[in-house]
Amino acid sequence: MKQHAKVGAALSGLALVGTSIAASPATAATSGPIPAGSTPVNLLTVNDFHGRIDDGKMTGAIGKNFACTMISQRDLLNADSPGSTLTIGAGDLINASPLASALQDELPSLDFLGAIGLQSSAVGNHEFDDGFDHLTKTFMPRAQAAGFEYLGANVYRKGTTTPAIKAYETYTVNGITVGIVGAVTAETPNLVSGTGVADLDFGDPVEGVNRVIDQLSDGNIANDEADVIVATYHEGGPYSSSTGSNLADQMAVPVFKHLVNDTSPKAAAIVQGHTHQAYVYNVPVPGATDGSTRPVLQTGNYAANVGKIQFGVDPATKKVVGYNATNVSVTGYSPTCAANAQWQRAASIVDAAVAYAKPIADQKIGSATAPITRAFMTVNGKVSEDRGAESTLGNLIAQQYLESVNGMSGFHADLGIMNPGGIRDDIIPAADGSITYGQAALVLPFNNTLKTAEYTGAQVKSILEEQWQPSGLSRPYLQLGLSKNTTYTYDPNRPKGDRITSIRVNGAPIDAAGVYTIASGSFLVTDVGAAPDNFATMLKGKNYRDTLYQDTAAFVDWVKATSPISPSYAKHAVAVVAHPTPLTIDTTATFEVQGLDMTSVGSPSNTSVDVYVGSVKVGTYPVQPTVLATPVPVRKGNGTVSFYVSGSWLAKTLRDAGLPPGSKSAPTQIRIVAPDSGTESVFPVTIQRPGKGRG
Repeated sequence: MKQHAKVGAALSGLALVGTSIAASPATAATSGPIPAGSTPVNLLTVNDFHGRIDDGKMTGAIGKNFACTMISQRDLLNADSPGSTLTIGAGDLINASPLASALQDELPSLDFLGAIGLQSSAVGNHEFDDGFDHLTKTFMPRAQAAGFEYLGANVYRKGTTTPAIKAYETYTVNGITVGIVGAVTAETPNLVSGTGVADLDFGDPVEGVNRVIDQLSDGNIANDEADVIVATYHEGGPYSSSTGSNLADQMAVPVFKHLVNDTSPKAAAIVQGHTHQAYVYNVPVPGATDGSTRPVLQTGNYAANVGKIQFGVDPATKKVVGYNATNVSVTGYSPTCAANAQWQRAASIVDAAVAYAKPIADQKIGSATAPITRAFMTVNGKVSEDRGAESTLGNLIAQQYLESVNGMSGFHADLGIMNPGGIRDDIIPAADGSITYGQAALVLPFNNTLKTAEYTGAQVKSILEEQWQPSGLSRPYLQLGLSKNTTYTYDPNRPKGDRITSIRVNGAPIDAAGVYTIASGSFLVTDVGAAPDNFATMLKGKNYRDTLYQDTAAFVDWVKATSPISPSYAKHAVAVVAHPTPLTIDTTATFEVQGLDMTSVGSPSNTSVDVYVGSVKVGTYPVQPTVLATPVPVRKGNGTVSFYVSGSWLAKTLRDAGLPPGSKSAPTQIRIVAPDSGTESVFPVTIQRPGKGRG
């Protein structure tokens, strides 16, 4: 076993100063075979575990498999050099979890992670879901009792530079002092309930890590020193159809580039999390002139992989002289593991948690006619969740919010909205169509309540505009789910803040000055703290009201009352590029219709679109199953519409509107109908005679 030399804590009350990056790196190493004669120092890593001691199926297999892979990899690494391996995390180890963990306040997962040998981890944003007080009084003490520490070098007391939690740990491995420095995404206040972190500031994670790295390498043993330093960030690189999955593509995202290029060259490795992606990169060490590189690694999520980094350290200089890094896929547990005492301890924690949760999780609450899922994307053969695309499940939950609120005495809402990050799993019915309580709880695991607030029509437009996130973030676009009475059109090529071109609620154009009551979860409908998921306009509503109806309970009750439930493949958001207004008679109007297809499971690919001007059908146009990745959002199912504008249309429009026959223009609308999916979108246009003038 490793020898724990000293637990390093950020010095409370110490005034933090600007950090500097050393001119020369601590490493002179590249990826490849570990040099002979070097001292082995190894790391195993995990990120975004999210309580996956069970996956909701009440078998515990995922936890037991993960434990076996972790323990087996450690045994392999330690075989030739006992005690050479540290096990660290990169945050979001708990919360957004299946019932086996969630029903007991995540404590089984903390015990399990300690049992499989975790020693320290960066704190993740989800560790703050229940607030800083709960983190420090419940989660952190339980983690410490299990054998590991949470670290956050960039978490400060509000309005100060005083660290709020430990920043680092040091360990002695084969005579080498290893420093592990943790940090969490600076976006944390936008990702959790504002009241829970109201007394904290979250600084730049790189600045926080570099400050501590300088402390650990300043030659002053009074504030700890380390020979090999590892940065572990709960922040990472994106993985989307627009960014791709290679280093060059991901370096185009500023937050990832900052982590890679600006972390002190004294860090021998960068371990990441948060974005649920799996990658291993060998990146140049900043400032190095000898070709040195260092690994940047993220394991994905939900116990899919174990990260592994092997260092060779010169025993005289105590500098890294070689390394290799990989992600090891988790596989089924073996008879060897089943006979291993450490695995047996971890498995017993899983079994007890599953036994506690199973009677509740297995309760049937209703049925579904087909899978109702999040959106998905495939890049380089890998399928993953896509929070930047409309989904059957996001829209269904938004509709449920609306109906649940309107079914309560004294409450009313005009539309429902669902944030994609609040949906953590899919509804996949059993062979007989049944849905269980455990499935519902995993879809909505955050214990929000249903709330309402009033917004003007102009503010509703602003909320939709804010789906395009502030520049530089790892998720540049977040697609809101909407109740079925709300649709809109947009043009992604227009300037930021002016991309929404029309909105309809209950079949009528939205009134910018009108008042609309939105129903959603308490995370999104809030007037406290930072902007939830950067939807700043959500903080600017009026008459905030909390139903105190917990979201999972509301969803379960709705499923019971509404079953069988079914997915709707109709898009609520359709891109219309080169908005065709005005329509001038005796000319040809041409525009692009984009993003007609969903990517949820079972979604049809539209093959055609019918287009109407007013009540006149002007044609049927082919739709191609192409994908447009830029600008965001990614759009699948696209076609070109082109038609001749007839003078008879103006005459009919004038008659329908009760306007004088000689009028030169009249308002009308274009209606787009995609019969394969049931998508229908309407946006206003003006039809006019050639030339200028008023009717």
